[in-house]
Amino acid sequence: MPHAKERPRRTPLSFGGSPLRRAFVLLAGLAVGLMACERVVGKPPEVIRLPPTGVELQTPLVLTPATEADKQPSADDSPNAPSPPGTAKPKSTPPPRPTPTITPPPTPSPPRRLPTPAPQTAPLPAPQQSAAPAPLLEPRSVATPPSPQSPLAALGEISFCDYCGGGCQGGSCCPDCQGGSKSHRFLGAVYRGLCCPDPCYQPVWRPTDDAAFYTTAARPVNQQRFRWDHGNDLVTPDRAEFFWARADTTGAGPRPAAGGDPAFGPVDYDEIRHYTEVAHGSFGASVEYSYRSVEYNGAGAAGFGDLTIGTKTMIFDTELMQIAFQMNTHVPQGSARKGLGTGHVSLELGLVFGLSLTPDTFVQADVSEWIPLGGDADYAGAVVRYNASCNHVLWRPHRCMPLIAVSELSGWRFQDGAFTGPTAAQATRASGSTYLQGSLGMRLFFCDRADFGVSYTRPVGDYSWVDSMFRTELRFRY
Repeated sequence: MPHAKERPRRTPLSFGGSPLRRAFVLLAGLAVGLMACERVVGKPPEVIRLPPTGVELQTPLVLTPATEADKQPSADDSPNAPSPPGTAKPKSTPPPRPTPTITPPPTPSPPRRLPTPAPQTAPLPAPQQSAAPAPLLEPRSVATPPSPQSPLAALGEISFCDYCGGGCQGGSCCPDCQGGSKSHRFLGAVYRGLCCPDPCYQPVWRPTDDAAFYTTAARPVNQQRFRWDHGNDLVTPDRAEFFWARADTTGAGPRPAAGGDPAFGPVDYDEIRHYTEVAHGSFGASVEYSYRSVEYNGAGAAGFGDLTIGTKTMIFDTELMQIAFQMNTHVPQGSARKGLGTGHVSLELGLVFGLSLTPDTFVQADVSEWIPLGGDADYAGAVVRYNASCNHVLWRPHRCMPLIAVSELSGWRFQDGAFTGPTAAQATRASGSTYLQGSLGMRLFFCDRADFGVSYTRPVGDYSWVDSMFRTELRFRY
């Protein structure tokens, strides 16, 4: 088979024909390319403005895709558009890809800044020179140790007037109170306690100083006291008109039964007393009234008794000893005919003492003169009263609740007057008679506000005025 002639192979850009035809095709393709470039390049470029440096973007960049209008080809790009005459229709060119549009975020306003004050220049302090450091160890002088000596020798070098703060007058302290016998030292200590007291001492009320039942306390204090006395077998009740007025057919006191024994037998009585005291410093005033019930010879009576008004003044007050002056006025308030009072005014003047032995032991004492004003000329008479007590703390269930034991001795010494005897109708002299009684009691204190106590009394000796007596007290201080 004869070899056939090979035809030339065409490429997409090779065109057959004459050279004039090739040139025309190239010019047409160049014109189409220029039109496409003009469409793309003809639009103004989008300018992307970036925020200033240091400002945080509030809204991120948003890429906006091209709209449908941008995607529609123009009339020039339409494939059906007529070609210029004399030109070959070029192949369709794919439309250009849409260009993404970048929308810049709104520019945030810059933050407000406070004005910065102008810097001020302060002068630098002058350099100071540091002092030289102290040495770590300083030489210490070694003192010569004192020679041993007796403690009494050291006491002899100290004056007691210097010890008590210079409160003593010149010559009031004895220089030889350190030595001597036991009695000499005791009297010297008492002398110092009286004449050279501690200047730092502060007067204060203490439970041990005011625990007695029959003995008056030296220190005035604001208080209310409720007392109940129960006495059995009181003999000769009209003696010196101290308890009753003259009790016979002619006196102001109770009258014996007609046709019976002119004298009264033993009397049983109950008496309730309310005592009020107000104090200011070393002075105090008091008032006390009573309600009495008596039983005698199968009869009895009850009613208010006599009224007592008193004052008390502290004239000496040290840590060791207290001394006070007391004056009471007994006003006839009760009915003398019923045996509830004496029927006359009486004055009672006395001294009150207090002695501190130890912090838990205290001694109280008082002595007074009972003087009747008025009354029966034959029966009324003066009476000396005296009392002494020793108060000691037995137990403290609480440090502010001391339980104090009280032992007392009470006495009456009749100096004048008379009484109605048990067998004779005439008066019997009462002067020279003495009665002693002993008492034991317990008192419980509730801090310094209240206390409660009971006491039992019996006669000392065979001859007595009252056979037995019970006393109960409740006190409040304010």
